[in-house]
Amino acid sequence: MPQDPATNIIVEEELEEDDDYDADDFSFIIGSDGELKSIMIPGHLMDDPPSEVQLILKIFGINDIHQLEGRTLH
Repeated sequence: MPQDPATNIIVEEELEEDDDYDADDFSFIIGSDGELKSIMIPGHLMDDPPSEVQLILKIFGINDIHQLEGRTLH
């Protein structure tokens, strides 16, 4: 049985001062093997992410953003 795609993903909800992100930006890090390695999610958009973000997550087998809750946060 395939492993849950959300199992090994690092989810970041905080921005560092020197990051070039705005408060509403999402970030996806994809490894050279095409696997999703990390996601930066604005905490205030966790309950209602844009449809474009939901589509990207579905590409990686994540049908509900709340599957990511409880993952490693930075």
